[in-house]
Amino acid sequence: MRGVIMILSNKRFLLISILTVSFVSSCGKKTNSPDIIETENEYTNQENTNQDLDKKESDKKESDKKEGDKKEGDNGINNDNKFCTDLSDEKANPLGKYQWHLLNNGNTAFSTTLPKAGEDINVNSVLKNDCLSGNKVYVAIADSGLQISHPSLAPNVDNKPNVSKTWSLNFRSNGLSPNDPSPIDGDEPDHGTMVSGIIGMRSNLGFGGSGVAPRAHLSGYNVISSGAQNFKNFLDSLGGSDASKGNDIFSMSFGMNNTRQIKEDNPTTKASVAAFKSGTTTLRNGKGALYVKAAGNGFSSMGMFSGSSCDDAKKLNLSCQNSSMNFENTLAEVITVGAINSQGVKSSYSTTGSSLWISAPGGEFGKNKEWVEKNYKTINEVMDWTKIRATAADPAIITTDVVGSKYGLSRNPDLKNKEDILKVGNPFNACEVDVNKDCNYTNSMNGTSSATPVTSGSIALILEANPNLTWRDVKYILAKTATKVDPNFNGVSINIAEGVSYQAEQGWLTNAAGFHFSNWYGFGRVNVADAVALAKNYNINLGEYIEKDWIPKIPSDFSQPVQAGDINGYESKLTVFNSNSLKIENIQIKVSLESKFIGDVALELTSPRGTKSIVWHAANAFSSNGNLVGMQIQSNAFFGEDSKGEWKLKVINTGIHKKEATFKGWQLKVTGHQ
Repeated sequence: MRGVIMILSNKRFLLISILTVSFVSSCGKKTNSPDIIETENEYTNQENTNQDLDKKESDKKESDKKEGDKKEGDNGINNDNKFCTDLSDEKANPLGKYQWHLLNNGNTAFSTTLPKAGEDINVNSVLKNDCLSGNKVYVAIADSGLQISHPSLAPNVDNKPNVSKTWSLNFRSNGLSPNDPSPIDGDEPDHGTMVSGIIGMRSNLGFGGSGVAPRAHLSGYNVISSGAQNFKNFLDSLGGSDASKGNDIFSMSFGMNNTRQIKEDNPTTKASVAAFKSGTTTLRNGKGALYVKAAGNGFSSMGMFSGSSCDDAKKLNLSCQNSSMNFENTLAEVITVGAINSQGVKSSYSTTGSSLWISAPGGEFGKNKEWVEKNYKTINEVMDWTKIRATAADPAIITTDVVGSKYGLSRNPDLKNKEDILKVGNPFNACEVDVNKDCNYTNSMNGTSSATPVTSGSIALILEANPNLTWRDVKYILAKTATKVDPNFNGVSINIAEGVSYQAEQGWLTNAAGFHFSNWYGFGRVNVADAVALAKNYNINLGEYIEKDWIPKIPSDFSQPVQAGDINGYESKLTVFNSNSLKIENIQIKVSLESKFIGDVALELTSPRGTKSIVWHAANAFSSNGNLVGMQIQSNAFFGEDSKGEWKLKVINTGIHKKEATFKGWQLKVTGHQ
């Protein structure tokens, strides 16, 4: 791991770029430090990226691009000047039929397992028949970088400072211009370039495939790269600068992997919160920008530094990380995204929690067992698949990679090195298939880092269909039209005492306003066709957005022991009176607890309408890492309900480690409309 230590506002931060990890790690980019911000890609194995092609390769790409542009002009635009994309047209979009997240016909994604036909975001008709493309929608990629010269991204990058509506920013001192966030020789695989392709890979070029929104305008801000993470850079990336304030959507595939509470005065957190609050009120001419963020990849591990923090979660099939552990994920202004795989169920790594809003394809790991075993055999090695996770050979996401065969996830492997064979993992990444012979694309992008740009691209299509939508309208549309995946998921039960079973995680619930919700999926998987149809005919008036004060305004001060192993727990009540009543768009609570093993404690919030939400599940990674002091937690399970009446918070000490717990009080905040 390469790191840089910086001092920001008298706080010490370890700033890291993407880690290179062994595949046997179940969640290779995690850490237990609360002061580490890192990308959420579940599995990134290669060591370097490169933005430079040799002249011969570059000339060929330019020739291919011109030919593709000609094709696009002839066939890609209808009489209404809309840009149509046929994912099944192998001549125009050679990768299209393999991009299962867009159109899942059960075709190979070059891994061993085939995708399950039909498990996609239902976008094909929108691209092909409605001819939407994200045109005139501007998307910011706040990430590690963006290779602006990539032949499948360059057509969507308008990067002229103080001339273009938006432009990219480079926060690194790496010899590139201040508006070129491209990776350079020696960088690790460029996460942001892969994210960018998922959103806006230009289609109909005669090479490559398609992004979710293949004509969205892209700008990159390498704010999570090493040495770039500070208050000003986060503000500048998220709408607080001339370069970024013209963006409609901000895609954020990063987060913190903390195993203890993060203080709200963390400088980067403060910058993000300031940007979200301002951006949703002032950007897009007051309609508000959309902030889309990864939930995390902490279901079974918080990384190499988390020690035993996830042992209980793994044993009990609960998420090690709760989505509310990242403070930004608890904000009403943020759309928090979980990941789904090609079989239509939660990706093995995807963090769960009541602050999830939506889920989208993130895939798994994309290994091809036959290819790995064949190359192992040539060096007299035998691959033992039982030593790595069961989803290793399930499809990941196909997207752009840094150009060329030297760096990136897709490159020429060292076939005499078994570790390198496994890292590359399949013939697509080894550039052995015709559709990727130049090594410009990868089929191994995954994580909630992939689900986030899928959602961002989907929102670009929604905004193209109806540019007058506010940020709140878009959230409503996503929730209303989401597909209820994995419909038979019934949650997770554990034994907390001899003969005593406890429902530690809920299955699907339907709240009093008729919305289905799950801590594993939010409102469900993005359904683009239904969302676009609703956007085109949208007539919902959400009214004025109101954010009420905390109830009570001053935190209560009491001390209530909670007996270990008692399923009845301790119940505390707060009342929302008529004067504070709203139609709920967001519920937040702040909780204070003391325990020598805080991960043993579960919190259940029940609304006046009778909807119960497990907002803090037991066996999470906070384990023995400190108490909760006004810990902010969000639940989206009550969306659309009336907030008036008595709210109940039940505190349950599961007693997994037979430690005492003391409840110190809570507060409730409602945001919504009359």
